[in-house]
Amino acid sequence: MLTSQNNLSRYTLIFTCFISLLVIWFFVWRTGAAGYHTVVDGDGKDYYSYLMAIFIDKNLGHQDTTPWYVIQTPTGTINVHTVGVSLLLLPFFLLGYAWASLGGYEINGLSGPFEKMISIGALFYAMLGLYFIRKLLQKLNIKDHIIAVVLLLIFFGTHLLNYSLNEPAMSHVYSFALVSAFFYYSYQVFNSGERKYFVLAAFMLALVTLVRPINLIVLGIIPFWSNSLRDFIERMRVVFFKKTVTMIIAGAVFKLTILIQGFVWLAQNGKMMQWSYKDNGLYFLSPNTLKMLFGFNAGFFIYTPVCLLLMLGFIPLFRENTYKFFSLFLFLAFIFYLFSCHWAYTYFDGLSIRPMVDIMPVFAILGAKLISSLEGKIKAVTVPALGLLLVLNLVTCYQYKAGILPPASMNYEKFKYIFLKTDKKYAGVLGGCNDLLPYSKHHPEKSFSYESPLGEKEIFDYNNKEYGLAYQVTAVGFDATKIYVKASLQRRESTVNSSEKALIVFSIESATGDKKNTQYIKLNDTPSSECGEWQQWNYNVTMDGGISATDKFVVYVWNREKKKFLVKDFKVEVYDYNYKE
Repeated sequence: MLTSQNNLSRYTLIFTCFISLLVIWFFVWRTGAAGYHTVVDGDGKDYYSYLMAIFIDKNLGHQDTTPWYVIQTPTGTINVHTVGVSLLLLPFFLLGYAWASLGGYEINGLSGPFEKMISIGALFYAMLGLYFIRKLLQKLNIKDHIIAVVLLLIFFGTHLLNYSLNEPAMSHVYSFALVSAFFYYSYQVFNSGERKYFVLAAFMLALVTLVRPINLIVLGIIPFWSNSLRDFIERMRVVFFKKTVTMIIAGAVFKLTILIQGFVWLAQNGKMMQWSYKDNGLYFLSPNTLKMLFGFNAGFFIYTPVCLLLMLGFIPLFRENTYKFFSLFLFLAFIFYLFSCHWAYTYFDGLSIRPMVDIMPVFAILGAKLISSLEGKIKAVTVPALGLLLVLNLVTCYQYKAGILPPASMNYEKFKYIFLKTDKKYAGVLGGCNDLLPYSKHHPEKSFSYESPLGEKEIFDYNNKEYGLAYQVTAVGFDATKIYVKASLQRRESTVNSSEKALIVFSIESATGDKKNTQYIKLNDTPSSECGEWQQWNYNVTMDGGISATDKFVVYVWNREKKKFLVKDFKVEVYDYNYKE
């Protein structure tokens, strides 16, 4: 029988669930409709759209093509992302549907009951992932109180917290749960050999692949469950050559589960195989590993620093078993490399590097090894450091939720300006835009450009003027999926923050005046602390929306408060990124 001491990790799960419910209540539900805007947002709209299309719009193969995540094909529409998240959320969606029907709420997939059940669903999978991490660490002979600490660190000390509670429709908490379960069941496959574990491991692997196909890389953890290379080869021989019937059953479970996506695509446009990532790709020969890990624009170790400290778990692991050290180190190194090969290595808008949430079980193992090895002065330093980094993550998640920390285009100056700031006056103060170049095998030459005729000598005074410098093209002259715009200018204030409310506006309009894409960007990266000096500002902006040759394109500075500041050296470059090839 387990003692109460050995149940500490169980109580930790209960505590985590209770605190999470409080956070959801106070920071999402209690704020009413205004608080729901992050429940289904960003990529979450895509993952959730299968449920919307089937149960609400009843148009799985003929969806509205306005949203970016819906792709028009000659025989119907398909979604950019796969069906896994919708499949996992189905029970919670149906509960929301019943709640909305019985309670007289609007049955649109986004009213209160639906949003609340999505939050509950995400929390369920977060707790499921922590539950399997607990079971796995128990199998690895980690002491219960250390497991409890690891669970707290993984949930409250990383961006798993954000993607469980603040952005619950995103894929990452679901991947986290399934990867944790796969780790546990695959460990059991190698250490017990029971058929049920083969089948469950295959099922979890199929589900996590349906969530994000790249999640197949979790197979790389399997060598870690052995104690040596010889042991690994022997266990693989037993698994693949002495359990033929079991492998056939497990393989059938995997294939039948994966076929769910094929049947969904078949219903959408009549084809069971699709390639929906035509606008995306990997640069295998030019990874941005250091930027992905240490860059201030979403860098993993910058915004999730507790994981950097947990990496020290490799030291006791090396002392314990060099084979295990190299198998886990190479697995994690490969993940870092592969994720950083993605053309958008920041993974667009989000907190830290989003897909790293999916592999948090790896950091749970490293954390358990690190904390188990601590003693003496090193323990006296490391434990408080872990606690401080956990608190720092809570502050970071709050900043992100409150709009103090923007989801993209960060740099060192912006990071420094808002570091540890929690006052609401800091919400929305950061500006600028630094979108990454769109994916392309061959980046195009600029299509057209503009530069102030007199360069730095042409100075425009915005005193008491709302508009001034502008660049306009009445017809862009080509059809494009998207364009990439580089703009730059120099700005000088006569009084501190006189240009604080000024914007630089990028707009694409049809020939009939319909706005296709308009982006309003704060002129300054950070509020000014002094004035009188010229400052250089650069903007990199991606614009899409089905651009036609007759569309009008304009960039201009909008001085909303008509305060005095000067602008010179205004430049614009436009690049055509067309994926119709």
